[in-house]
Amino acid sequence: SVADFDLNYFWHWSKFTDYVQCVLTFTGVTGYVTYLWLDSSLFVETLGFLAVFTEAMLGVPQLYRNYQNRSTEGMSIKMVLMWTSGDTFKTVYFILNQAPFQFSICGLLQVFVDIAILLQVYLYSHYPQKPVSHTAHPASTKAL
Repeated sequence: SVADFDLNYFWHWSKFTDYVQCVLTFTGVTGYVTYLWLDSSLFVETLGFLAVFTEAMLGVPQLYRNYQNRSTEGMSIKMVLMWTSGDTFKTVYFILNQAPFQFSICGLLQVFVDIAILLQVYLYSHYPQKPVSHTAHPASTKAL
């Protein structure tokens, strides 16, 4: 129920239907609020900026995880190159077509994050870090 909501377990869904309910509720509430405030240019511009800024920040969790692990093991270099090329073309398009300022700024931010991830791929593959020691697990906890 809503009364026993604990933020520490927000993304730890016990059932898929709970996740679907959360997404549908979020979509319904934000859709209704957007409908109510559609005539406010400040609201619409803020919502648009938050949308492009959120997209621009999509690579940051990966960048941070790579930094924490001092490794990019398991990452596809082709995927990162495709991200970077797509974000670069998109940003150039925004600049050349004089899109609103927030599109160009967020596009550049996205390209910089992509380049930082590419630099991590290069650095961690050419200058591997000292492996982190892991504690031994009993045989009963090993994956099959």
